[in-house]
Amino acid sequence: MRQKTVIFWVTIGAVLVGGSGQLPASINVSGMRYFSAPDHTRIVVDGDGPLSFQTMELSGPPRLVIDLKDTATVGVAPRSLAIGDSIVHRVRVARFNAETVRLVMDLVQPVQSKVFLLDRIEDKPYRLVIDLNRSDLAEKEQKSRVQQQSSERRIIVIDPGHGGDDVGAVSKRGTREKEIVLALGRKMRDCINARAGFKAFLTRDGDYFIPLEKRITIARDYGADFFISLHTDANLNKGVRGASVYCLSLKGASDEAARLLAERENASDIFGGVSYADDKDLNSILVDLVQTQTMNDSLRFGGMVLNELGSLNQVKFNQPKQARFVVLRAAEMPSVLIETGFITNPEDERLLKSASFQQKLARSLSDVTFDFVSMMAKRDGIALPETPAETGKKGMHLVKPRETLSQIARQYDTTVDAIVRANDLRGGDHLVAGKKLFIP
Repeated sequence: MRQKTVIFWVTIGAVLVGGSGQLPASINVSGMRYFSAPDHTRIVVDGDGPLSFQTMELSGPPRLVIDLKDTATVGVAPRSLAIGDSIVHRVRVARFNAETVRLVMDLVQPVQSKVFLLDRIEDKPYRLVIDLNRSDLAEKEQKSRVQQQSSERRIIVIDPGHGGDDVGAVSKRGTREKEIVLALGRKMRDCINARAGFKAFLTRDGDYFIPLEKRITIARDYGADFFISLHTDANLNKGVRGASVYCLSLKGASDEAARLLAERENASDIFGGVSYADDKDLNSILVDLVQTQTMNDSLRFGGMVLNELGSLNQVKFNQPKQARFVVLRAAEMPSVLIETGFITNPEDERLLKSASFQQKLARSLSDVTFDFVSMMAKRDGIALPETPAETGKKGMHLVKPRETLSQIARQYDTTVDAIVRANDLRGGDHLVAGKKLFIP
């Protein structure tokens, strides 16, 4: 999935009320970018004030036209922003007349459009958001997810937080949360998919925005047995570091820090232009949670994750915390939110940006997920296939006494270098018996 930004300058005049004869105030339009998802495209136009606009749809060929009204005569050369996804061919930008700058979206086929304004929030300017949706592609995506449901394998849905215009936490060096967690989520998915009897999917596999409730819907479409939301933390104090795990709260937050974190993560919808998800249906969700084991399962898994993470890096808390995280409100499946570290801490940031550390973290999270979900399956009387390490397929390999990397590489029809890179090994061809290796 792609994002592209084009910078251009236009001046938009907001006509003053009352006929005072004053010159119109100028609004600076400074950029335009887009985010492509499998079933929709979002185009965002930035301004330093609320933009006045009108829309119209044209056919033969299909186009969506947006006129930015009351523009001054500051020049803007005709421009074309090539998108080329399944929704939009390109966006053309040109002056229509002395008062209007026109955006023309050349569409692949007619779409359902939604155009709205977002107020300034934190470091975000005023934004004009253009959402272009194809219901046929959305239906196709939903059917594809439902077809993955299975009673013969455990399904894990991994949710890389944020995405699109919602970048999440940002370090002073410009490292962005949305990119770190997507890279980690992809690695974790691949590790889990190397296990027989397991299948992992991502809520988003590109740089685009998904509302929090939609992430839960995606997990339900897949028939998920477990839901893991990945994030990075942030703090004004750059000395604060360490991983933490959060679960949904039955009442209030476990402490003030957990409450504030939940508010920040729940604000993802606000950044994306979705109404804030309130607690209108929380009571029925909590009743279901009390009647099932999902809450206890989530907390138990969270404790196991913290024990595992402690062997890789610092952890901020020794036990899972709880708060009202919107993205964890799926009563039918255990759900956790993992803050993998503080992107605002230089050492945590260095580790989280490292591909080798991401691979280690992905393997560790996948291992603990495999162990816990296997225990759940055994508890529930569900028989899982043997793991690839036992069947000789690619996946995880348990090193035997006096076994070497060369022997293992031949067994799995791969190379020593590939195994070394995948496992971040150092020094020599000798391995310790009992060590687990990921086979790429």
